[in-house]
Parts: sequence; C-alpha cells; structure tokens
Amino acid sequence: MMSSSLDSMMGKRILLLSPHADDVAYSIGGIVARLSMRSDLRLITVFGRSGWALPQASCEKSADAISAEREREDRAYCARRWIDYDILPCPDSFLMGYDKAKELRIAATDDPRTEDVVTLIHNAVARGMPQVVLAPCGLGEHVDHQIVRIAADGLHHVDVLYYEDVPYSSSLPLFELERQLVAQGLTPAMTADIEAVLGSKYEDMWAYCSQTTASTIAAMLLHAGRVGIGIGTAGYAERLWRRVN
Repeated sequence: MMSSSLDSMMGKRILLLSPHADDVAYSIGGIVARLSMRSDLRLITVFGRSGWALPQASCEKSADAISAEREREDRAYCARRWIDYDILPCPDSFLMGYDKAKELRIAATDDPRTEDVVTLIHNAVARGMPQVVLAPCGLGEHVDHQIVRIAADGLHHVDVLYYEDVPYSSSLPLFELERQLVAQGLTPAMTADIEAVLGSKYEDMWAYCSQTTASTIAAMLLHAGRVGIGIGTAGYAERLWRRVN
C-alpha cells in the first residue's frame, strides 16, 4: 500500500494495536471514524490488566474492578465504531509497580514483560491475518507503548503504519517529534483530515470516563491542529508513518 491517501485503506482488514484502552481513540480516533463501516476493523487492547483510573476515588478500586471498567469503555467504543474487539491479559506498568517517572524512563529491553507481550501480539496478528496494522510510534517513551512498538517492528508480510501517540505527541515540538521518528527509520505515510469527524472524536474520547480530562482533549487539539497546518488547512489532521525499509 504505497498510496498516501486514506482511501487506499478502505475495504481492507485493519488491526488497531492499542497499548491501553484509550490510545486508539485518542491518537487516531478521527481516522477510525472515517474508516468505520468502510473497512474491516479489529482493535486489540494489549495491556488489559490495569490498576489506574480517574477520578482519584477510582484508584482505590481493585485492579479487577478498574480493568473491567476500562474494558467496558473499550467495548462501547468499538461497538459505536463497528470494530471487532480483542483484549490481551497483559499487566500494565501501573500493576508492575512503576510510578509515572519510571514508566517513562525504563527501557522496554529491561522490562520483564517484553518478550512474552511481543509473542502474544505476534500470535494475535498471525491469527487475524490483517492486511494493515496500525501501531503506536512510542512517542513519550512510555514503556508500554515501547513494547508494542517493538512488536510492530517485528511484523513482516503485513503493511505496518505507525500513529503519533496522544497525549505524548503534544509534549514535543513538532520538529523534534519528526526528527525522532526519522532517526528511528520512519517516514510520513499519510496525513488524514479529521475536521469533519472532530465532534465524533470528542465524544469518543470523553466516553473513556475513567481516563479522559480536559487536558487530554487540549493535547489532542494542539497536536491535530499543528498537523493540520502542515497540510495547508486551518483544520485538524492525524498522521501515519511507515518504515523506510
């Protein structure tokens, strides 16, 4: 798939790899809304075991309760967008005991989960036989996203495209974000205008009640707005990358 147009993805079997229950809606919710009912979409949430949620009172719930809450939100999102849904039982960084600093500092190669999680992802991809896989770039260095990126980098005989992780993407100047991804061997694949579906993306993000705040929405708008300027519009856009080789 060498076309730079989102139209080239219409009608294809597309697998969405989401480290956490909200990452796809945050990062490429506009692209998903445009592809909804026009492609065969399947979403896999990789770290289906979690102990972190908003508001603070929810953090006092058990990991089982929070994991179930996040799964309900994910299933509702997929139902609205006509997406098939799978979940892997991998524990996230919170359940590994990592604080906010450590989850952004530890290398995926030093994380004891990496090998098993990569194997689970590769097996899931083999079973689903997608034509296209959309995976996180791993911007912001969150270890859970880095593990999924490693798995995506190891996929062959399938077209892999990488999305810019929101909200982490907004914390980087755009030139630095692009410099990092180019240094990693990625090149821009396509930029999709999401102006017409921005309202739907708002609704999908806010429906993740256990995770979304006004600052998350602001981060999404900041990044999508500057990507939109890059294609010469005054609106909003989302961008996908691919491996050079």
